[in-house]
Amino acid sequence: MTSTYSILFLLHKTKATPDGKAPIYARITVNGKRSLISIQRKILIEKWDSTNGKVLGNSAEARAINKYIDDVRYKLNKIHERLLDLERPFTAMAIKNRYIGKDQPTKMLLVIFQAHNNEVDSLIGKDFAPGTAERYRTTKNHIQEYILKEYMIDDIPVKNVDHKF
Repeated sequence: MTSTYSILFLLHKTKATPDGKAPIYARITVNGKRSLISIQRKILIEKWDSTNGKVLGNSAEARAINKYIDDVRYKLNKIHERLLDLERPFTAMAIKNRYIGKDQPTKMLLVIFQAHNNEVDSLIGKDFAPGTAERYRTTKNHIQEYILKEYMIDDIPVKNVDHKF
């Protein structure tokens, strides 16, 4: 399976701030199809070297951003290599999604809680008392009611559980 692949770092000049800084993007191209990723960095337009996709100069800011660009390039290339190893067709969007973590399945709190409770139930009399299992079931029910009342949804991704929750 032969495919073309390239990464280009560029400025999005139309999104420049009033102080003259523009966001830096990585453009991934696979077989002529493109996908853009913001790398969450901004630089003055006049300090950008569009030929090399780097920041001009040797200031601390320039070195830090250039190092970050190299890190992003390395990670994208590693993702590309892994997808090549799978020997299945892939797209620029697939590389982008893997990089930003969108291709990972979302773990849901109540699903994990139920799996835990099922395991506790299977260990009643060995490692857990019946009362402990009942308290876990009650706790799960309280959390389920709270999620429904506060967020008006059936379940919540684990990554959204924070101190405020």
